[in-house]
Amino acid sequence: MVIGGLLILISIGFINHSLERARLERARQVADLNARLNVCDTVSIQLPGQFMSPELKSLLLRLEVQLLEQLVKVDRKNDSPGKRLDSARQQLSSAEPEVNNPPLKVTSEAQAKDVRLMLENLHKLLTQAHKDGLIDKPALQRWSAQIRQFLINTALELFQSLAEQAMRQGKPRLAKLQYERAISYLQKHNNPAYTEHLQRLKHQHQQAEQLAAQHEHTSSDDNTELAAGLKAMEESDEAWKKKAVYDD
Repeated sequence: MVIGGLLILISIGFINHSLERARLERARQVADLNARLNVCDTVSIQLPGQFMSPELKSLLLRLEVQLLEQLVKVDRKNDSPGKRLDSARQQLSSAEPEVNNPPLKVTSEAQAKDVRLMLENLHKLLTQAHKDGLIDKPALQRWSAQIRQFLINTALELFQSLAEQAMRQGKPRLAKLQYERAISYLQKHNNPAYTEHLQRLKHQHQQAEQLAAQHEHTSSDDNTELAAGLKAMEESDEAWKKKAVYDD
């Protein structure tokens, strides 16, 4: 009886441990699936229009359906995933999804950072989808190449915008530095597709450099004239002081 009681206690402990481990694993899966669904939503809604296409919109919708199907299996007590799954399936069965994402002109470091983060999250989402067998390797490679191109375009647009802002503000030296950043960035990637763009940036850099030199020369002349004017004022003041002494 004692041995039987011990075996029963051990069995109960083992069963409780197994149930707790299964509960934790299920909670982890639910959290992971919800996080990936949030990335799908964010990218689908907020990705700038110049990077969003009907094809990408459809891919995100298919991933959403597949992730929701998994979520329904592991989160049976929650009705929300099932309702959302019905809606997503209906959208997927309809015509080609409409793209309403407005294009975004990247004019600040903060905007560029947000876009880069969104694109990196998209790449992680697709990589995990490939590991789970939701998309094949050729599709992952094709979209990875697209995302790299989007990242390059975002960086170039930022450098160009900052350079143009500097030129409008009469700061050609700052514009020259932005063009140097863009040139260095493209040379590091060594992508033949951007050869023409690189030549254009070098031309713009040369123009900014010439304007910066002219600006410095003008500033130097202005400083010389200012110094001469101050010296003349000082000499005039000294002459007035001497005249005042002699008059006394």
